[in-house]
Amino acid sequence: MSKPTYTSIPPTTDTVYWMLKSSDGKTSIYVPRDRDLDRQLKIKFQAEVAARTSIKRKKEHR
Repeated sequence: MSKPTYTSIPPTTDTVYWMLKSSDGKTSIYVPRDRDLDRQLKIKFQAEVAARTSIKRKKEHR
C-alpha cells in the first residue's frame, strides 16, 4: 500500500497521517506520524495565509 500524497493537513480521522497519543474519554490528543511532513505542510499553509493577507491589505489601501 502506497502512502497518500498530502497537500494540506488532513482531519484527525485520517489514521495514516495522525496517531492517537492519549485520550481520557473527553479529550483526545493526536500527533502526526511524520513530523517533517507536518512541519512542511504548516509552513506551506502559513505562506498561503500570508499571501492572502497581503493581497487584502493592498486592496484596502487603494
